[in-house]
Amino acid sequence: MKEIATPGTSFTRTFDLSVPIIQAPMASIAGARMVAAAANAGAFGNLPIWFLPMEAGREMIRQTRALTRKPFAVNLRADLNQTELISMAVDEGVLLFNLFWGDPAISMRAIRQRGGRLIATVSDSDTAKAALDAGAVALIAQGVEAGGHVFGITPLQDLVPAIVELAGGVPVAAAGGIVEARDMIHAFNMGASAVVLGSCLIVTDEAEAHPGYRKALLDAKAGDTVLSMCFDGFWPNAPHRTLMNSTYRMWREAGFPAPGSRTGEGDIIMHAPGGMDIPRYNAAAPTKQMTGDCEGMALYAGAGVGRIADVRSTAILIRDMVEAASSGLTRSVL
Repeated sequence: MKEIATPGTSFTRTFDLSVPIIQAPMASIAGARMVAAAANAGAFGNLPIWFLPMEAGREMIRQTRALTRKPFAVNLRADLNQTELISMAVDEGVLLFNLFWGDPAISMRAIRQRGGRLIATVSDSDTAKAALDAGAVALIAQGVEAGGHVFGITPLQDLVPAIVELAGGVPVAAAGGIVEARDMIHAFNMGASAVVLGSCLIVTDEAEAHPGYRKALLDAKAGDTVLSMCFDGFWPNAPHRTLMNSTYRMWREAGFPAPGSRTGEGDIIMHAPGGMDIPRYNAAAPTKQMTGDCEGMALYAGAGVGRIADVRSTAILIRDMVEAASSGLTRSVL
């Protein structure tokens, strides 16, 4: 599909994009097909590899590279030592790095030494200052409305203007509950120069999501998400926004007991390829390769999920959103 041509923003100019959209790095859901599709549509593709062994990460990068000639980023965790993954990614031709969940200074030394550029996900003024001090060339302001793992507690409405003011000339993208053109227009009018799409991409053709997960998002209504610590298996002490499902309700009805004493803990509810069993309360999102009770797993979703209406390809979703938003984007934000 041909790229959409739109007026440039500071974000698109910084990364030589044709649309001011970032594809969210949803672990296990955003694979090579989605990242390449986003990049080919002129957006910022973002490949999550932080949870993968070295060679699996290398293979994922190569699979993505086989589907697009456009640059894309790899997504890593700032609170982990991922120096080896950084070096491997650069060896594979990736020079863009999106770090989230903490101070990127530890990883920035390796990124800078290899000629890479940092796009840091931030949640408040302190994390933004740390990212800027580390040398970030762009920031993603993640509001509390975001799906998946959420580092901060500030609503996007308050966060974006504060981060834009602090960032000076560094481009700022808005993340959290953005699923349609009016959200994009609102983010730009707050000072953002790009937006991050997550939940609405989970239902696209290129997503690795389980069919039951996609249906749950399409059936969800406003108010059906919750920020909690329910699904902490594999990643403890990390708040996350998901759909309220049977596992969350079971935990809530028991009075939110601590790990080790939760109702149904240890129940195997899904099976992954290779014979891996996934218990209730695990952080894994259900992928199309899994079998079992998808409904009881971590169904990550942003607060805008009730407005996701249909299934499209990644490229068509990006095209439709940009075309619908273009007429409402004022000259002052371009």
